[in-house]
Amino acid sequence: MMPKQITPAPAPGRGGGRGRPGGGPGGGPGRPGGGPNRGRGNAQGAFGRGGGGARKGRKSKRAKRQEFEQQHTREIGGVKVPKGDGTTILRLRRGASLADFAEKIRADVADLVKVLFTLGEMASANQSLDEDTFQLLGDELGYKVQVVSPEDEDKELLEAFDIDLEAEEANEDADDLVARPAVVTVMGHVDHGKTRLLDAIRKSNVIEGEAGGITQHIGAYQVPVEHEGEERRLTFIDTPGHEAFTAMRARGAKVTDIAVLVVAADDGVMPQTVEALNHAQSADVPIVVAVNKIDKDGAQPDKIRGQLTEYGIVPEEYGGETMFVDVSARNGVNIDQLLESILLTADAALELTANPDKDARGVAIEANLDKGRGAVVTVLVQTGTLRVGDTMVVGSAHGRVRAMFDENGTPVEEADPSRPVQVLGLSSVPRAGDSFLVTDDERTARQIAEKREAADRNAQLAKRRKRITLEDFDQAVAEGKLDTLNLIIKGDAAGPVEALEDSLLKIEVGEDEVQLRVIHRGVGAITQNDVNLATVDNAIIIGFNVRPAERVADLADREGVDMRFYSVIYDAIDDIENALKGMLKPEYEEVELGSAEVREVFRSSKWGAIAGSLVRSGLIRRNAQARLVRDGSVVADNLRIESLRRFKDDATEVRDGYECGIGLGNFNDIKEGDVIETFEMQEKPRA
Repeated sequence: MMPKQITPAPAPGRGGGRGRPGGGPGGGPGRPGGGPNRGRGNAQGAFGRGGGGARKGRKSKRAKRQEFEQQHTREIGGVKVPKGDGTTILRLRRGASLADFAEKIRADVADLVKVLFTLGEMASANQSLDEDTFQLLGDELGYKVQVVSPEDEDKELLEAFDIDLEAEEANEDADDLVARPAVVTVMGHVDHGKTRLLDAIRKSNVIEGEAGGITQHIGAYQVPVEHEGEERRLTFIDTPGHEAFTAMRARGAKVTDIAVLVVAADDGVMPQTVEALNHAQSADVPIVVAVNKIDKDGAQPDKIRGQLTEYGIVPEEYGGETMFVDVSARNGVNIDQLLESILLTADAALELTANPDKDARGVAIEANLDKGRGAVVTVLVQTGTLRVGDTMVVGSAHGRVRAMFDENGTPVEEADPSRPVQVLGLSSVPRAGDSFLVTDDERTARQIAEKREAADRNAQLAKRRKRITLEDFDQAVAEGKLDTLNLIIKGDAAGPVEALEDSLLKIEVGEDEVQLRVIHRGVGAITQNDVNLATVDNAIIIGFNVRPAERVADLADREGVDMRFYSVIYDAIDDIENALKGMLKPEYEEVELGSAEVREVFRSSKWGAIAGSLVRSGLIRRNAQARLVRDGSVVADNLRIESLRRFKDDATEVRDGYECGIGLGNFNDIKEGDVIETFEMQEKPRA
């Protein structure tokens, strides 16, 4: 019997794809086919979904990328670089490089090198640049560049190590604060008895070891004072005049609480007296006047009081706020009264407190290198308590405190606020005015010191930040950086100086404009001290019939201080008035750099005419402005030295006596015997 044949059940058919019917017997119906469009439109489309019409409101990735590039990049010199919107602020450290700038805007540093070259500046990727170069590049790319100040830079450095001094001070509990001694600086004219007065206060004889009786160092001393039945203390800073006082202020170290102005009763108010007074007023510290040498013949203490009223120092007996004390440092007359006046001034005008229960902070007053002991630093503790064994960093120096000594050379184990001590154990000698702080470990101190040293080195490689000038004063006011124009006036005689000051102060300035302030005036040449004061207070120096003393002009150039020289009083008044109103424009003059005689002309299909030349005088510098002179007549002006070579090597500049090849760009009308003169336009000092 034949087996029964079983017919298999029909397999389910596969649905039709893309509109085809299902296959096989028993296959199910295929999915409905798509129309001519297979997008995601409203019509019935492929795979049973809506058919696609044209895409609406959407752009391709390529179009989006092109639109983004158009909005955020621009082409300069054949390269595309990111551009800003004109309001984006870039903060750069001092001595920053193009690599730092490129990192901020996320650009290729090689592209920025090319852009800077098209702007007439040559720099490598890691070369430290000055603020003016960054401003030029920022303006071209649409960024506002701000070079941070040394104080802000150091603050950001410390914050990277989780050290925020301002936050620590702001969060301090008032219950932790205790009274601290006042820090006093003695200032005045040379030979008016400053050191002898300190000698009388300290009851020690330091004057014998000083050349000519003039203080040759910076020291600090703490003395006990009996006041109303209790023992108080005062810390005196013994400085070689107010130069060191200003130098410490220039480094951001506000050390002094009270200034004692010493004036000789038989000599009167002298130029250095006025300088010291102006420095103290600029620092905004209370002043106590010690009228010294009252025991000498011809002493006129009342005359001193009258003279100082002309400078805004009015004695209490005349209805003012300044305490005057008549003293004799030689005979020790009224020394206790002077100390009491200092205490009363401190109690009335100041609230001197500090927290001793934390890591020490302070400032270096004096530093020197001792052959036997190494770096010896006199520090003034401003807050906290410094102990032997603490790890500290002072400026770019660091180390562990191996030993501490007081002003008498006695070893001490700790120093509380306002206490000056000598410290041993640092790796190098810091500068006077450098701040110090105690860290948790030596590794942190070393890293902070190394980063500070690197920052200082980069800042030295770049030009120093340019300070305020009359030309850019209006812009500084518009940007909110300044609201007061500080001036220092020096002249050949007191009369013209006073007349110039009076005329300047009478300039009418509207309510919405800035104010004018004369922070110092004097007779004689412009000195280094004038430049230091201008550096600290961002002032402009006006010289009337006087010039800078030796090496002062170089110092002013390094510090970026604007000095103006006049022989006509009305020119000075006009310039200051125009500056206040934003009308002053810089004047430029042509300064010759050098000249070269064309000895032979070479023709190149690539470079055009190349002048084989001998430099006759000065120097020939690449990218300098030039003119071509033939037989005494100017053939072409407004040229530029676009290429400069010594044999086969490119050269930045070639000095007199050497041969070189000079290319003047597209200008090819060069003949043998022609003279190429180079020059630059420099801002002209106003006479």
